[in-house]
Amino acid sequence: MGLNITDEQIDELKKYAEDINYEVAENKERETRHDVMSHVYAYGMQCPTAKPIIHLGATSCYVGDNTDVIIMM
Repeated sequence: MGLNITDEQIDELKKYAEDINYEVAENKERETRHDVMSHVYAYGMQCPTAKPIIHLGATSCYVGDNTDVIIMM
């Protein structure tokens, strides 16, 4: 796709993939009333180098709907 995604960004995302900051996400969701974007925000706070590529090219429905399908399996 020609996107400039670095190994440093990928490593940062992997480092925090299982370390979800629920407190930040919850506070942001109260403010925005948007569950996916609140988690994108929280992940970006933990991964400042990777923040510009988090959720890049994805819609909230793409994230939410596919998550629902995985959970139902």
